[in-house]
Amino acid sequence: MWNRKTARIFLWTAFAFYHLFLLGVLFLGRGGRFQGDSFWEYAKYSVNLIPFRTIWGYVRDYMEQGGQILALAFRNIAGNFVLFFPMGIFLPCLFPKTEKFHKTALISICTIFGVELLQLLLRRGIFDVDDLILNISGWLLGFAVLKNPFINNILKKIYLLPQPEDIALHGGEKKEA
Repeated sequence: MWNRKTARIFLWTAFAFYHLFLLGVLFLGRGGRFQGDSFWEYAKYSVNLIPFRTIWGYVRDYMEQGGQILALAFRNIAGNFVLFFPMGIFLPCLFPKTEKFHKTALISICTIFGVELLQLLLRRGIFDVDDLILNISGWLLGFAVLKNPFINNILKKIYLLPQPEDIALHGGEKKEA
């Protein structure tokens, strides 16, 4: 029977699997690059701080090479966009105090920045400002979808969003269900 408790268990389970998926995609599914080089030599080839450099590089390569690069470009651009879409939904659903934009934005941006930095430090990827832009855009879309009144109402009806009775009387803060 679907009730508030079942919905919370479902959400926490989905959240755990989402984190396992992120761990696999962002860290375990990649080989370290330039393992023999010093960190600074590695960083020289693994940091992009110029916005849209990688994205426009894919566009340029597509114009020059045609369809050969399309699958890689799509996987990288769409993948980075979609990867953090669920975070925009999970955080406000599981942690009522992050229901406001500024709170979930702070957590999401710090998490995404931390992932990029860890990928660089562990040599499991590159630190690319374009990844930050795409990941944050994906999170923003997830948050916007969640805040859509129609979607929001449906999620409340099936107990996936905090209910009005979840609001504690002390200071109007919501408590965990």
